[in-house]
Amino acid sequence: MFKNIPLLTATAIVAVSATGAMAEMKAGTMAIGLSGDKTLHHIDAATATVKATMDVEGVDKLLGVDLRPATGQLIGVTDAFEIVEIDPETGAATVISTMDTELPIEGDAPVIVDFNPMADKLRFMSGTTNHRVDIESGAVTVDGSLEFEAEDMHAGEAPAIVAAAYINSHGKPESTAMYDIDSTIVALIQQTSPNDGTLAAIGKLGIDGAGSYAFDIATDAEGANTAWLAAGGKLHTVSLEDGSVQESWDIQDSDGAELRDITFMTAM
Repeated sequence: MFKNIPLLTATAIVAVSATGAMAEMKAGTMAIGLSGDKTLHHIDAATATVKATMDVEGVDKLLGVDLRPATGQLIGVTDAFEIVEIDPETGAATVISTMDTELPIEGDAPVIVDFNPMADKLRFMSGTTNHRVDIESGAVTVDGSLEFEAEDMHAGEAPAIVAAAYINSHGKPESTAMYDIDSTIVALIQQTSPNDGTLAAIGKLGIDGAGSYAFDIATDAEGANTAWLAAGGKLHTVSLEDGSVQESWDIQDSDGAELRDITFMTAM
């Protein structure tokens, strides 16, 4: 049975210019999606419309991108395991550090790049490998491998975690929780102990499987969380209570790009 899990606590081809696209979007509705090797798409989530598209300069390939809530920076990880800051207006990338331990990645397996807003550390995962990264130094902590909890209905099954996000990703919050997408059961999962890698199923999304999934949880200044999923050319909102898709829109002006990561620039 799927279940609810309690909150974890602790004390360029451009349609319009990127600058113009950012200016016309309301705070909290601007997302940046990643497709191909290094193409960024500025998306107005209020209308599910791509407003601008650009390639990131100075990198060969990005494994993923995410907002760093503590600073408002757009951070990416390259296929050389460099951590870079990306200027969302120009696409210019600046190296911050290089990881001291590489993440094993099988072929084209999805890679998860997402900040824990409480710890200000980067969660970096692929397959069942689970790393935690200090982006200033590049120091990597190898955490517990991903596996379903013993009491979960999927215990013993191999997880297929393809996307992840934390709630309360605004500033440096006092509590957070981590949610994942599993592509085999097409469901929302909670990573109940991010460092240990334990997983518990919340509920099925209720949509057809997709070639790639891009997932993020946008947190506004008042602390309200909205889970967003891009899959199959659509933008969805997802209930964190039962995992079901709530609303769906066709993504407009994307030229067929398949998003493999997305982050909401709520700190802008």
